[in-house]
Amino acid sequence: MKNVFATLLTLAFFGLTQGLTAQTAQAAKDEVKVVTVKVSGVCCNGDLATIKKKLVNQEGIDEVTADDAKKEATNIKVKYHTALVSEAKIRSLIEKTEGCEKDGELPYKVKAVTYLSPQ
Repeated sequence: MKNVFATLLTLAFFGLTQGLTAQTAQAAKDEVKVVTVKVSGVCCNGDLATIKKKLVNQEGIDEVTADDAKKEATNIKVKYHTALVSEAKIRSLIEKTEGCEKDGELPYKVKAVTYLSPQ
């Protein structure tokens, strides 16, 4: 009986340490990055608010700021955690956001992404 208890205790301890090791490894891979995304098709501040809301609701995105809306290209700054969201996901979220003029219209296109140091 003591051997069974010792074996179970050892297995429980081993499982716990493996779980903590995996969490620690993921946390070590997490970086906070800041990118400026240049987006075309943003006509007004209503469009900008829609994009910002979509981004802020994504897990892993901490902060979104933007210049005033300019149809040719608006700069949107995004601060995010690399373990939870990727730059490709940020692009996709922006480009799949509906415009505020016509239902179902996807007017926003990412033109460029510039990496900045975290602030």
